[in-house]
Amino acid sequence: MAGSIKSMAAVYPKQFKYVPPTPPSELIDCSNFILDFTDRKFLSVGFDVKDELNIAIHIITPSRYVSIYEGFLRRIFSIMGNILSFILDTPQKSRKQIFLEDEFTSISNMVYRGENVLVVESKKTDGCRVLLDRKNLIKLQYLEESIVETIVRKSIIIRPVVLKQFSQIADYIDREFTKVKSPPKTIGEMIIFIKNLRNDKIIGSTPKEDMNFISQLKINATTQLAEQWAQRWSGEMSPEVI
Repeated sequence: MAGSIKSMAAVYPKQFKYVPPTPPSELIDCSNFILDFTDRKFLSVGFDVKDELNIAIHIITPSRYVSIYEGFLRRIFSIMGNILSFILDTPQKSRKQIFLEDEFTSISNMVYRGENVLVVESKKTDGCRVLLDRKNLIKLQYLEESIVETIVRKSIIIRPVVLKQFSQIADYIDREFTKVKSPPKTIGEMIIFIKNLRNDKIIGSTPKEDMNFISQLKINATTQLAEQWAQRWSGEMSPEVI
């Protein structure tokens, strides 16, 4: 009995413990595509406030998510035929293949519940990975043109507007900051100050736009706005530069 326990300990050196990943960052002007409603799998495209408002793509499941860049998603689409051919083949646990990888993300396969699935995993953030089965991949391939059109529209048309309105909020914060008797002195105090600003007052102080993201930016980019305020007033960055 002791020998069998020892053998099992060698095979399973420690018990697996699920560590939930931190939630994904909020995306500005987020567009969602349903990969599988029943299994709650979605693909979201929007502007990442934590990455200088660049395009970010989240693949989200009920318990996990992974973030990828636009270029990496295009590479996935370019080899989707090969991926599907592999996934549709007879499952073999010993047959592992890495389809794509860069410094941030890797894509490989595994057998899960008796079928081949695609594993999309972050190489930078622990716990950030998703499994996509045959049905999910076929749906992703079907949505390719719509997803790409959304990315192009956001990159060319919408992102300049979002960046301009971020700058307009920062200018409004500068003006309001100088009006108060006891102005904020730390980033933490400035975050509270920004949250207390009225959205309608900010919107009313800026030029009318066909698209308005000021409310989203004030809510989701509060920390980034406070950090920019600190850079401006410390002399590390001029007020005209984002």
